[in-house]
Amino acid sequence: CVHGALHKLASAPGLFSAAQIFHHPELRLRPRFLNDSLRFYGARPPPSTGHPPGTHRAPTGHGARGTGLRPPVWPPAPQPRCCVLAAAWRTPLDPKKTVQLPFLRPGQPPRRVPTMTSAKYPVASFTDSRLHVQVGRLDLNGGLSLVVLMPRGPLEPLETLERALDPTTFLALLRRAARPPPRATALSLPRLRLDLSLDVVTLVHDM
Repeated sequence: CVHGALHKLASAPGLFSAAQIFHHPELRLRPRFLNDSLRFYGARPPPSTGHPPGTHRAPTGHGARGTGLRPPVWPPAPQPRCCVLAAAWRTPLDPKKTVQLPFLRPGQPPRRVPTMTSAKYPVASFTDSRLHVQVGRLDLNGGLSLVVLMPRGPLEPLETLERALDPTTFLALLRRAARPPPRATALSLPRLRLDLSLDVVTLVHDM
């Protein structure tokens, strides 16, 4: 239980931790997480108000009642809406069906890469006529999903598509992608590994 481990760490000498978790107002938290937060820390995570860094304050009564943690803080960095540590396919892809297929690169010759394939993989999809893309949602475990945007036309204007994906447009695509049910679809998806390295020492020091 990650909450139990954090609760033990809170009493370690020389270790200081934030006493409150703030989340994006549109992020839906699972009841189990909310109940564990209340049981272990005596507080429920409130939604972020969007105030500038350093000015965020929790309402009276929110905080670390009996946890020995510090008062709420707001790190001086752009806040992510969600952080995915690990996820697994809800419907696993067969490793034996991973084959070498050409991966198209704008302005460069195709390159053969390991590609996961399935003749009937459950994919929820729709076409956005304004952005000229096909959007597909592949379900992962834990209520997560992978959303893929595939241009329906030449690959050269990818920069135009990226510029069009402002936060409002992108959020609308994600909401729309959550609605259609999965259907059996012929799928070819390059094998992915997504990594993000972040030096938290400076952030924690500034906090």
